[in-house]
Amino acid sequence: MTNPKRNTLIRVISVIVDILLLVGIVGIVYAFTNGFNEDFKTFYVEYDGKRVLTSESEATFRTEQTITFDVKYTFDSGNTEPRGYGVKVMPNTKLDFSFKAGGKQYLYADAKELTSAFGIKKEASAFTLSIPKDFTLKTALEKAYGKTVEVEEPTGYPYILVISSYNEKVTYKITFGIVVNVSGIEVDKDGIVFGDVGSQSESTAEYEITYEIAYSFADTLLTVTLPSKSRAGETVAFTAIPEKRYEDYGVWAEVYDKASGSFLYYATTVSYGNCTFEMPACNVLLKIYHV
Repeated sequence: MTNPKRNTLIRVISVIVDILLLVGIVGIVYAFTNGFNEDFKTFYVEYDGKRVLTSESEATFRTEQTITFDVKYTFDSGNTEPRGYGVKVMPNTKLDFSFKAGGKQYLYADAKELTSAFGIKKEASAFTLSIPKDFTLKTALEKAYGKTVEVEEPTGYPYILVISSYNEKVTYKITFGIVVNVSGIEVDKDGIVFGDVGSQSESTAEYEITYEIAYSFADTLLTVTLPSKSRAGETVAFTAIPEKRYEDYGVWAEVYDKASGSFLYYATTVSYGNCTFEMPACNVLLKIYHV
């Protein structure tokens, strides 16, 4: 004999399971589309605790630094044979200046590939990018052309790290600049940026930090605690604690240049609701997600 209560309970449980599955799928899609702002990424990159999902982003590295980039495919398991990837460093073609190589003048926008200057070492699922102590654009161009180069060192972001999936259907471009690390002081081409030698030489400039809740599951209230200002190069710790914790959900954040609206990088998730990021030399806007 059919038990109506038992059948009703089974139907209710089935509906709940379906809803949870749907929510889980939406959460995955949200995470791998940069908040529904990009196509779903089956291939992505991670470095310094940041997950790269945007097609174009910016970064600042320093001389004597080696950065490890992990390359991952969203649905590959640990038992899957790595599918490969491509990596190279190209000139930022948006910069408008010229240089001479072997006495002949060239436009930087038309310059050769610069990969050889960065000591890139590839492994199956990761690669490292190393910046020598004496790195300059001049040395990079001389390696590319094999000739003596005359060029003025630019400021900003002269280089583009291009990382592509095995079939080149997904490509990430990280436009980056390099600051010079001199005895613990990081200096750009025009002067001191930040650093610490004893108690001297540290930049006193502070930049503002603001935030917005970009998304919170079920409109859950988040209690956010973070400083309002910080110096460039400092590690900023903040908390974003949901009023109600959901086991399958976490908190993460994106860091933006407040003035230009440009995405800079992802904050590092330390634990549930606890994150950190390195303060850039600009006012920032944090976009916080609870997904």
